[in-house]
Amino acid sequence: MQFQQSQFTRSTQFALREHGLYVSQRDGRGQVDIAAEIPYEELLPIRVEYRSTTPGKSLRWLAVAALWLIGNAARIQYDGHRPLPENFWEYVLGGAAVLGVLLLYALHNWWHQAILHTGRLQLVLADHPRDRRQFRDFTQKLDAHTKAYLRREYGAINPLGYIEPQLRRVAWLLDLGVLSPAEARTLNTRLTGRLSERTIRSMGQRLEALYIN
Repeated sequence: MQFQQSQFTRSTQFALREHGLYVSQRDGRGQVDIAAEIPYEELLPIRVEYRSTTPGKSLRWLAVAALWLIGNAARIQYDGHRPLPENFWEYVLGGAAVLGVLLLYALHNWWHQAILHTGRLQLVLADHPRDRRQFRDFTQKLDAHTKAYLRREYGAINPLGYIEPQLRRVAWLLDLGVLSPAEARTLNTRLTGRLSERTIRSMGQRLEALYIN
């Protein structure tokens, strides 16, 4: 499975591979900015953040400056102080149209961002409405695929092997959300033979947790 997003200034590709997530980002000229495969062991936790960076104050000042220029040009024309250049208002309308297109592009590509956070790095994409559902589905499948991979590769235990490394691995999988607390307790019980890691108090004395055979 993969996800792709293309912009004038950047293109991004994510692809699920056998042992990791492949990430590729190129600039508008096709030059590679990032090309790496992140192992699934280093991906979790996976989180998506949506951020708006619209420069409201700068846009307000830009609107005020544009209105002042247009108003000043209109005053000069109608007061008859001096004639305006030929086709002046056509240039004004054309410039306004170009500025509007740039603002719309910035709104969809620069000022609304979808940020993919992983355990190793974060990647910034444009929050396109057309890509939003596909990106959300991809991140959900990436999370599920990563957890399934870690469960398959690291979830098996051997009670006859070294206990401590396996207990640390179970705790790691529990911390990443790969195993539920109940599953982790079951695996710890199989490894240690104890029903609980907590000590028991009876008549003021500390007793070891119960063992099972």
